[in-house]
Amino acid sequence: DVSGYILFIIPSILVSLSFAPILLSVRPTPVVTTAKPMSIRGLIDASPLACFGLLLLGGVFAAQFGMFAIYGVKQDLTVPQISFMISTLYISAIVFQYPIGWLSDRMDRRVLIMVVAAVGGTSCFLPILFDGFFWILAASVMTGATTNPLYTLCIAYANDNLNREDMASAAGGLLFVNGVGAILGPVAVGWVLEEVGPEGYWWFVSALMLIISGYAAWRMTRRATAKPVSDTVSYTPVAPSASPVAVEVAQEVYIEAELNELGDEVGGDSGPR
Repeated sequence: DVSGYILFIIPSILVSLSFAPILLSVRPTPVVTTAKPMSIRGLIDASPLACFGLLLLGGVFAAQFGMFAIYGVKQDLTVPQISFMISTLYISAIVFQYPIGWLSDRMDRRVLIMVVAAVGGTSCFLPILFDGFFWILAASVMTGATTNPLYTLCIAYANDNLNREDMASAAGGLLFVNGVGAILGPVAVGWVLEEVGPEGYWWFVSALMLIISGYAAWRMTRRATAKPVSDTVSYTPVAPSASPVAVEVAQEVYIEAELNELGDEVGGDSGPR
C-alpha cells in the first residue's frame, strides 16, 4: 500500500543492511582525497558543449526522477503501470550505456551527442501523438536510453578537452553545473504540468533534449576540427545520481586508462621487452 509506511521501511532496512559489510570489516578505511574544484569559467572555456549539456540534463533528470510518477498519476495510470513505466526508464538507461559507449570511443562525440539528444527529444512526441500505455512505455524506454548515456558522453567530451591533471579537479565543477539544472528543473516542470497538463512533461523533456542537440550542431560550426578519436579518453559509464566521490573515481579511471594507453604506445615503440 503506497499510502502506508511499510513501503518506506523496506528500503530503509535494505540501506542499513548494505552498510554492514563495510562497518564490520577489519580493513582500514581507504583514504579519500578531495581534488580542488576547477573553476566554472575554466570548464566553460574548455568545453561549452559539455557544460551546457550537463546544465540542461540536470533539468531533464529532475523531471524524470522527481516528476515522472506525478505525470503517471495525472495520466490516471494504475500503480503497477507507473511502477513498470519507471522501471523501463532505469533498465534502458543501464542497457544502452554499452552500445552508446562503444560508439563514443569510435567517432566524433559531438556528432553522437547531437544524434542521441535528437533521438531522445523526438521520442517524447510518441505519447503526445498517440494514445495508449504502450506509447508511454516506448517514450520511457527511449528517453532513459538516451538521457543517461548522454550524461556520461558530456563528461567524456569535457575530459577530451582537459589536460590529464585537470580531469579529477573538474569533477566538482561538472557536478555543480548539473546540480544547478536539477534545482531549477522541478520548479519548471511542475509549472508546465499545471499549465499544459500531463503532456507538458513530454514537452518539457523534449524541449531540453532538442536544445542540446541543436547546440551541439552549432558548436560543431564553432570548433570545426574534432579531436582525433585516438586522442580521446575512454567512455566510462557514470550514473546521474552518482555521488561526488563516485564521479571523482570515474575521472581517475579516465586518467588511468589514458596512462595505460600511453604506456602501451611507448612500449610498442621501444620494441619487445
